[in-house]
Amino acid sequence: MISNQMEIMLYVDDVARAQEFWESLGFQTITVQNLEETKIVEMAPNETAEIHFVLYDRTFIETYSPEVATNSPSIMFQTKDIEGFYNKLLTLNTTVGELIQLEDSKILNFADPDGNYYAIKSI
Repeated sequence: MISNQMEIMLYVDDVARAQEFWESLGFQTITVQNLEETKIVEMAPNETAEIHFVLYDRTFIETYSPEVATNSPSIMFQTKDIEGFYNKLLTLNTTVGELIQLEDSKILNFADPDGNYYAIKSI
């Protein structure tokens, strides 16, 4: 059976830059591993989160698993303070979409430093 815990692998151009971006949004670094000449960073919104990101260098993945290197996840976060999150995003040097009302919740999208887009909605 599949557990409630999940890791989402993100392939990035610069692991340190991606780590800094997610930390600026409040994510915590859970583990850092060095494998050959690359760094692998596991991150989560907090220490008890059951879903973690694992940041991999895209070049490393292209070398060892080229069949998955171009896959991009579509991830939607949830928050109780979407206006606060929106304002935090505006302070970063990143692309931020318009905050829109969608039925009973608000939603917006934003990009990380590699141009991967994510969505977040209010709960």
